[in-house]
Amino acid sequence: MNTQISRPISRRGAIAGVGGLLAAGAVAQIATSSSAGAAGPPRPLGIGSSGYHVEQFQLAMNANGFWCGTVDGQFGELTQQAVYAVQKTHGRPRTGKIDLALWDSGLARVRARSRYSYTGIEIDKTRQLLLVVSGGYVQVALNTSTGNGSRFYYSGRWYTAVTPSGTYRINRYGSNGWDYGALGGLWRPRYFNGGIAVHGSNFIPPYPDSHGCCRLSTRAQNYLLASGREQMGSYVRVY
Repeated sequence: MNTQISRPISRRGAIAGVGGLLAAGAVAQIATSSSAGAAGPPRPLGIGSSGYHVEQFQLAMNANGFWCGTVDGQFGELTQQAVYAVQKTHGRPRTGKIDLALWDSGLARVRARSRYSYTGIEIDKTRQLLLVVSGGYVQVALNTSTGNGSRFYYSGRWYTAVTPSGTYRINRYGSNGWDYGALGGLWRPRYFNGGIAVHGSNFIPPYPDSHGCCRLSTRAQNYLLASGREQMGSYVRVY
């Protein structure tokens, strides 16, 4: 492991440019510094935890595409979502916590991989991940929740809550806030297959739970929209 950098960068130094993207050189530099040579946390870290270990894990995640917002050493909802994404990417138990095994694995510094060499959004239903890809390179990996397979009644008909596989394009925008309907609220939805959209939500568990849409945290949806990754015509590949 490269340990040339012996001290962590500043807490806000991991966020640079539109939407928090980092130049490739900066990413490599930060990735080597995060938790290099440091002892892991003495107990699992979760919502409400704070301190050095949280900050270092945030640095590693942000540097390698597991977006968790501002690096501040505070374990909040965005950090939990990012930890889910790390665990899903690498086949680890979906606890949403940083334990010693996850810390020592170094997997927060191993970027997710695209299945296809193209530019757009990939939704991996098996792992419940949403990947933002550019030329086959994963820029961002986010926890998502897709259709849970249950039956539900809507507008006089019964449906099955599935997110169909296939290649689509974003073809319709919802409002720039909450869209409420009989099935609940959708934050800033971007539709790609009839009534199925990528949208923000207040509840994004690490398992399938939606009626068919792809849920993200509201702040993750804001982040993607601000960085121009959900534009009209953007590809969405679901598998």
